[in-house]
Amino acid sequence: MSWEPFAEWLQNTWFHGVMVDIYWMFPLMETLHFLGLIWLFGALLVVDGRILGIAPNLNMKACMKFIPVAIIAFGVNLLTGLAFLHADPFNYLANPGFQWKMGLIAIAGVNALWFWFGEHKELVQLADGQQAPFRAKVIALISLVVWVFVIIIGRLLPYTGGNG
Repeated sequence: MSWEPFAEWLQNTWFHGVMVDIYWMFPLMETLHFLGLIWLFGALLVVDGRILGIAPNLNMKACMKFIPVAIIAFGVNLLTGLAFLHADPFNYLANPGFQWKMGLIAIAGVNALWFWFGEHKELVQLADGQQAPFRAKVIALISLVVWVFVIIIGRLLPYTGGNG
């Protein structure tokens, strides 16, 4: 397959050795990944919940202060996810669940860019209680739905083909 040279390269890196030879590295990465996911999804719930009108009286500027939290949490998950990939690249890359998860994360990234460059400036101007525009609600709904599926698929990876 076309990903096999990449998997072989990952398996020959020093970090693969760290991930498989140090017995506590994988559980540590799992813990950090889970904590990053909690912070990421929690921050998205605040921002997207306000946009969707679930908490209309929250101050939008205050809600937007959770965006850096989401970005940092995503960074933690990106780094820990790369650690998992280094640990077992052949199983992850061959796993259809992993492939779907990466595709959904790409969609989430495009959606986040749409939000930032298309709606963010207008949204921070909203008064408390003022509804967000429909297009912003679409972005917020896509965000939450995609991340729920990323979480579900992530939990199902061991059962979708391979040990990933």
